[in-house]
Amino acid sequence: MKDGLRFVDCDMHIMEPVDLFDRYLDKKFRDRVTLPVDAKGQYKRGMVIIDGQPTSYDALTQEHRKPKKGREKAELSSQPLSGSRMADSGRLDFAQERNYDAVAQVMGMELEGIDIAVLFPTMGLSLLARDNMDPQLSLALAQAYNNWMYEFCQYSPDQLKFAAMLPVHDVNLACQELVRCVTELGATGSFVRPNVVNGRFWHSNYWNPLFDMHEQLDVSMGFHEGTGAANSYMNTLYGENRFYRHVASHWIEMQQCMIAMLIAGVFEFYPKLRVGYLEAQNSWVPGILTRIEWDYPQYRDSHAPYLSLTPKEYFQRNCWAAVEGSEPEIEATASLIGADRMCISTDYPHFDSNFPNVANNLLDNVKRETAAAIFMGGAHLHNFTDEDFAKADKAMEEKQKAMAAE
Repeated sequence: MKDGLRFVDCDMHIMEPVDLFDRYLDKKFRDRVTLPVDAKGQYKRGMVIIDGQPTSYDALTQEHRKPKKGREKAELSSQPLSGSRMADSGRLDFAQERNYDAVAQVMGMELEGIDIAVLFPTMGLSLLARDNMDPQLSLALAQAYNNWMYEFCQYSPDQLKFAAMLPVHDVNLACQELVRCVTELGATGSFVRPNVVNGRFWHSNYWNPLFDMHEQLDVSMGFHEGTGAANSYMNTLYGENRFYRHVASHWIEMQQCMIAMLIAGVFEFYPKLRVGYLEAQNSWVPGILTRIEWDYPQYRDSHAPYLSLTPKEYFQRNCWAAVEGSEPEIEATASLIGADRMCISTDYPHFDSNFPNVANNLLDNVKRETAAAIFMGGAHLHNFTDEDFAKADKAMEEKQKAMAAE
């Protein structure tokens, strides 16, 4: 708990181990993945190459950009929203010392007051994010990540939950992997990106089996962008400047995804589907809803006669949008879309996270009742119950006793 309030982190990240593919990838695909090594020939964190292509285009778009020398590190984190994001602050020393293992994950949860965390990838954010990938390779990569993620969560499965990575290059394979992860591995939802995939966007009927499968399994669908992916149009627009791309990709790709799903009637035809729009903040949501509703009278009968509710009504029934605690617009946004339609992400352990002050920032930023609803947003998105919280409490107590005894 955080100050007596239940807290579900809807988007906490892990750091994948450098040998994940050696240990978990189907051997018949292993030679299609190359990993960076250090001077001793040991794997290290860095660019992963799949079929000769990098998983992230950040390095390619900035391949001629050189680091600026002589700049004081303290200057990098001077603006209010990111005041606690200095790399040399020491806030992640405990996790780095443990190589970001599951013990460190739970330690981080305790620092923030998190009851239950839903885990998302880091390197894996862009692992499948390009067009025309061999669907069987896409499936093998997703399976490798999901199998490792399951084992990671076994350290404390009542506290650590995960969103399954889906091989979106074949909708049938994506459905099969979702079923496997939910029924065999205990995943509470899925992770997909908001980008166009092989020319298909999220208003395409191609995805209907996947929406239907989420409904049948009663699990959430979590959209999460990540800068630098090969199929992000922001690479074309902004090229080497990651500042542009990081600002635009998380917001604009997500906005377009939500527009597509609302107008396409995804929530009309799949009324029990629960969708989270994550790590894109959410002050844009009321404006997008207003813009769609502005055109609604002109176009509904001719272009979307299947819609029986307004866009805002669909959003308030089926959708959640995440905040990161310190945005000054949170209270105003909550008054327009409902605090119960919001959830919160610590974004641990990423460079632009405000960990371990995300929860404190939210409590300092909004009314307590607003904060309480937002802290619980992830619980509603993932359908966590009082029983789930009781199990998480017991698990935390057991971990605290074990650590105290060491």
